[in-house]
Amino acid sequence: MQFKRIVKQIVEKLHKPYHGNIVQPSFKSLMPSLELATPTQRIVDAVTEAVLAQRLVPGTKLNEAEMADIFGVGRTVIRQALIRLAQDKLVTIEHNRGAHITELSDLEIRETFEVLAMLECAALEKFIKTITAFDIAKLRQHIAHQSGAHQHHDIDQEFRLGPDFHVLIVGLAHNRVLEDIHGKLTAQERLITSQYYGEFDHVHLCQDHSQLIDLIESGDLVRAQQLLVGHYRTLESYCIGRKQRKAMIPLSEAFRDLVDAGDNAA
Repeated sequence: MQFKRIVKQIVEKLHKPYHGNIVQPSFKSLMPSLELATPTQRIVDAVTEAVLAQRLVPGTKLNEAEMADIFGVGRTVIRQALIRLAQDKLVTIEHNRGAHITELSDLEIRETFEVLAMLECAALEKFIKTITAFDIAKLRQHIAHQSGAHQHHDIDQEFRLGPDFHVLIVGLAHNRVLEDIHGKLTAQERLITSQYYGEFDHVHLCQDHSQLIDLIESGDLVRAQQLLVGHYRTLESYCIGRKQRKAMIPLSEAFRDLVDAGDNAA
């Protein structure tokens, strides 16, 4: 599998035209002033955290006025935070309908996992011949933390550590563009898997990670890439065609303990 061919396929997938009615934010609107940057980021982080904690499920409406009241900020700050989240596809903004946590079709879920596998296969090709013993030790340490979380039934921690392993893999390629694209899709993957993570076969997934490290250490590129593709197909099988299992809750409850004290002091 050639690196240039993989990148070409990724670019083609990422530039497929969209025919829906999603509002595309202007370039100017994506450049918040310095005064708004800090509170905007806090809200972005709070929404992301609520998604990871499975408090905000796909389809949950994000009312600007209600969020402004919860966080103690103006609606402009909320709007800019929602635009940032829309860039990462965690939030969908629709004309005359407002914003909501993104709901993905089975096709979009399948394509997300497919491109993640392609990106990571490209990363493997870049670094597998030059990886160091220190890098291998770092990956094994991460697996140890993931196994520990599973043994202690810490689902939240395990949910974070699983995708983080793949972020580490891509980081070994030392390519910022690759990391940026992968990071956005990883955020989308967390949104997809958040609904069903408690039902995953975590032992099998962790074994995949451990076996991948062995293949990387031995320099076996082909088998490492095959394992990655199979790993994402397994994740896909957990998520495709399933109905949403968690009920929506009020925004005030979703953001409980996530609102920075400084936000409401204003």
